[in-house]
Amino acid sequence: MVVIKSENDIRIAINSIRLLAKSLDFSNVDMQKIIVAVSELTQNILDHSGTIGIVKFEAIGTRGIRIVVEDRGKGIDQLERILQGHKVYSQKGLGLGLLGAKRLMDEFTIDTSKEGTKIIAVKWKGKKFG
Repeated sequence: MVVIKSENDIRIAINSIRLLAKSLDFSNVDMQKIIVAVSELTQNILDHSGTIGIVKFEAIGTRGIRIVVEDRGKGIDQLERILQGHKVYSQKGLGLGLLGAKRLMDEFTIDTSKEGTKIIAVKWKGKKFG
């Protein structure tokens, strides 16, 4: 688990997920997808939640990685519009990082409310989507 409260914590999270993906022998392409997703999701904590957050990684056997990102922020406004690809302007960004992270992963669930947000993303080794 990595506590996300600064840009340096994002770098720690990226290095951690890189090591896990490498140990599971993910391809370089899939490793890049996982790293970009983690980068986007953890940056969202700093940019939008107004709180600290956490990111946890775990291997799913030898074939997958589960990423859990949580914060205790105010929730994600206009989530459906964001996930449909509509630009949702905020103080930082267009809301497209979340959709991009979703597209890079094989499974992606979001639970968001006024008490915070929890995102679970899974990448399977060798799975082809899109």
